Amino acid sequence: MKVITVLLALILGLSSIYPAVSHAAPKFNDVDPKKYGWAMNSISFMVDKGVVSGYPDGRFQPDRMVDKAEMTVMIYRLFDQYRPYKPNQKTDYSNYHIEHFSDVPKNHWAYKEISSIVTRDWWNAVSYTHAGYKFYPDTKLNRMGTANVLPVFMLDRQDMPATEVFQILSSMRDIPLILSPYESMEDPVFQEDGRYPEDGSDRTNILYPILISQDGNEYFFSDDFSGITATNLALLQKTGIMTAWNGQFEAREMLTRAEAVTILHRFYNYLKQTGTLSQYSSK
Repeated sequence: MKVITVLLALILGLSSIYPAVSHAAPKFNDVDPKKYGWAMNSISFMVDKGVVSGYPDGRFQPDRMVDKAEMTVMIYRLFDQYRPYKPNQKTDYSNYHIEHFSDVPKNHWAYKEISSIVTRDWWNAVSYTHAGYKFYPDTKLNRMGTANVLPVFMLDRQDMPATEVFQILSSMRDIPLILSPYESMEDPVFQEDGRYPEDGSDRTNILYPILISQDGNEYFFSDDFSGITATNLALLQKTGIMTAWNGQFEAREMLTRAEAVTILHRFYNYLKQTGTLSQYSSK
């Protein structure tokens, strides 16, 4: 079910939104054109740009699951102009810099990339514990986790009104929405379901209900988690970077390497089309 659903969504999304760009196809003995035709252009692009590579045995391993460290390294390499923290230089993100992750030591293979671009405003991808910040770099990403790790802040139209976000998410049958009257915005449900854990547990892949309050024809988010998560999902859907298929976002489906490079390729192409790519990438 996962393969058919996700592949069809990716095929339709890529063919209808972004023009085909030809890249020399890398010779990976496990990338069958009949099975991975939808991802071959993205695989080739990412290999050409040095974002990913194959394995010494000639395989790409397109179906292997992707963890947070691997996805962060891909983002770091693809968006090589995005470096929010610069030593001895004040930036807009300086106050969000994390000096140290307790679970990413300096000898971690992705230490440079994680410590360079992961900041406190990565929201659900970063957790705070009594021992300090944790990133959980080995967490295998599902589609919800992918949405939490992607640099959605690079997209324009971040001021998407809650009413539009609600309309977009309402079309996804598997995104839980809890609608309540505006007077009930202080509903304590969001304090009790674990979305704000005190123990610093990993919430990267968890999709909590989106809490929305209604006042006539206007909609408002009841808490920060709902506002950030809902807007990110709506933006990814609207831009065609990560989309629902047949009304299902499939938040719990695990991310593969083929899907990861396709999503990042879409992200790159969207920034290119909107004229903002040079702010984040020289590739």
